Amino acid sequence: MKGALCVLVMLGGVAAMGQGKLPDGEGKETVLKVCSKCHGPEVVMGRGHTRDEWEQVVVEMVNAGAEGTDAEFISVVDYLTKNFPKKVQINKASATELGNALEISSKEAEAIVKYREENGRIKDLEDLKKVPGLDAKKVEAKKEKLAF
Repeated sequence: MKGALCVLVMLGGVAAMGQGKLPDGEGKETVLKVCSKCHGPEVVMGRGHTRDEWEQVVVEMVNAGAEGTDAEFISVVDYLTKNFPKKVQINKASATELGNALEISSKEAEAIVKYREENGRIKDLEDLKKVPGLDAKKVEAKKEKLAF
């Protein structure tokens, strides 16, 4: 089972291989150390999860035989959560989903929904910044979580 899971994880990451290096940051070396025993760390490239989802991925890897200390696994989850967050679909998400994902007020989230209903699809960050009543600095700070 362990070998099959590693092969499955590796195959899932084949498309991501060569798309770039892991971002620098605290925890990168731990990810390389812990994850590379079974698969290339590039497997996470292009994926996005919430902290709870990344924790579940790590638990699955531990159950499949990944080795490391509790502190190393926490470091891996921290790194993945920061560098590969779950993205919110700006043109599909409800006001509640927008508010939760972007940590903005319900009033700001509702303004986004109203703006896209009245003006059509929001194409990019610059388009999103045009939403009346939306704090552009807040949105800019969360741009890694945005999908258009």
